[in-house]
Amino acid sequence: MAREIRRYIWLLAALGAAAPAGTLQAQQTAHSRMGVLIPDLRATDGSSRRFGENVAKELRDLLNTLATHQAVARRDMDNRAKSFKIDPSSMDCVTTRQLASQMESPLALCASYQAVPGGVEVTSEFFDVSSGESFKVTPVTVAAGQERAAAQHIFGEFDRYTQQLLTAVICSEYTSSKVWPEAEDNCTRALELNPAAVGPRYLRARVFYETERHAEALSDLRLVLEQDPLHEDALELAGYVSALQGLERDALDYYSRYLEMSPGNAQVRMKIAYDLAQAGDPAGAMQLIQVGLDHDPDNIDLWEQFGGFAFAAGQRINEAARTSAEDANTVAPAAQTYYRSAIDAYTRVYEAKGAETQSHILRTLVAAHAQLGDMSAALSMAERALATHSQEDALWSVYADALQRSGRLNDALTALNRVREISPEYPNLALRQGRWLLEVGRVQEGVAALRTMAAADPAQADAAGRMVVSHAYNNGIQPKRWDVAITSLNAALGIPGLSAETLHSVNFWLGYAILQGAIAEQEPRTVETAQATLPKFRRVKELFGNVGSYPRTVNVLMDQLLTAVDQYIEIQDSIIRRGR
Repeated sequence: MAREIRRYIWLLAALGAAAPAGTLQAQQTAHSRMGVLIPDLRATDGSSRRFGENVAKELRDLLNTLATHQAVARRDMDNRAKSFKIDPSSMDCVTTRQLASQMESPLALCASYQAVPGGVEVTSEFFDVSSGESFKVTPVTVAAGQERAAAQHIFGEFDRYTQQLLTAVICSEYTSSKVWPEAEDNCTRALELNPAAVGPRYLRARVFYETERHAEALSDLRLVLEQDPLHEDALELAGYVSALQGLERDALDYYSRYLEMSPGNAQVRMKIAYDLAQAGDPAGAMQLIQVGLDHDPDNIDLWEQFGGFAFAAGQRINEAARTSAEDANTVAPAAQTYYRSAIDAYTRVYEAKGAETQSHILRTLVAAHAQLGDMSAALSMAERALATHSQEDALWSVYADALQRSGRLNDALTALNRVREISPEYPNLALRQGRWLLEVGRVQEGVAALRTMAAADPAQADAAGRMVVSHAYNNGIQPKRWDVAITSLNAALGIPGLSAETLHSVNFWLGYAILQGAIAEQEPRTVETAQATLPKFRRVKELFGNVGSYPRTVNVLMDQLLTAVDQYIEIQDSIIRRGR
């Protein structure tokens, strides 16, 4: 493409675009006129050769009147053709372009004719020899003997061809400068002048892509590839845009066709696979890398990319299959194969690089084993990696996760402290510590960790409060273990910086848990139970007085609850008064 652009720029200079008329002679001196190879027109039905010879001669004479172009001399053409054992009187399009290339003629004409009712029909097209692009001249029918009329028709459309080339130059220049509206206008104009022009159509597709009009870009790219199935830039861009559009099979097909031209080029393969993964198809990226590994099974760089894409594909499937937070430690069956592929690939990398292995690879190895539920392998891998990467905070972090999932909470907390020593600002350490402690019933310790976090970072206070509420609901409210809920929620009230919304939820569930426990406790309705529960019912009323609109979110009729609380308070008062 760069060579084609330079060629168009040369053409622009040769045509003297935007130059004052008085400088034309200087330009002619500075720039040689562009050569156009004009062979004799070829009869396709056995008609007399003389018509084709005469049209070619007339057209050469007309082109030689231009200041910008000149026809290759007939004698030079014949001599060079004979040196290549080509019959100059019967050249077809292929041999014409081959000869033009050998003679370094930038443009060439391929034309033929046949007898039709009313005269002779002439079909012709010009070729840009370097790019291979063609410009089809409108077919014309002339009377027998009207060779000059046929030549004048072709010559007239040659002017439209040069205008198309100029517009293509401007299209290219605006595209290179990222001036998208002007680029689109000029590329479209070039295509109006020559719908078969591949260069401007590819550039317009590029403009559509850059302006996020992906469907239009893909439409133009398909047309480019219909005309030039081996257009490398179009294949690569079509692959990427297809992936962005979610057309994963199409993306893989375009990229595979691109790589067929250079199957052993690992760097190109890895770049394309990376683009495909970034566009949302890590599984497709894996397939591209696998073909490269088939060619070069010892390429560690390919194995490294393969492992990363495999893990990403597994994560993508797993996240799509996950329906709730409780699924965090489960793995979808369809993801297991990808995790195993990641382990195999990254193990190869680790064996090859040893202590030089990047920490993210080791971290992924640990995480992949953990995703498969093989905590023994995860811990073994983490401990082996930490022997050579002891200052990697993220590696200590995944080690802590593996320890916690293995039931070794104290060791997991020690690992988290090591993360904190290396990186005091490492995210979510206190949240994880608090959650782990809550999960094993060490409520006071867990809430203490969350309280310290909230004091140091008020922005995290609500996250801490919501975590305690969630724990109290799942482990206390739902199983009707009111003492567990009360202990947790009372502790939550000590978290500083809670927002009104979070505080309302804590008050409501704490009041609800106290209420349910007190209802059961007061049931004997003795003086002793009344004296024990009356303060609890009064606390419930106080808590329910500061819940805002929160109960609406859990479908609770607050008025009914408050009426019930008042009734229980009245009952306990009555029992105590009678007892006295």
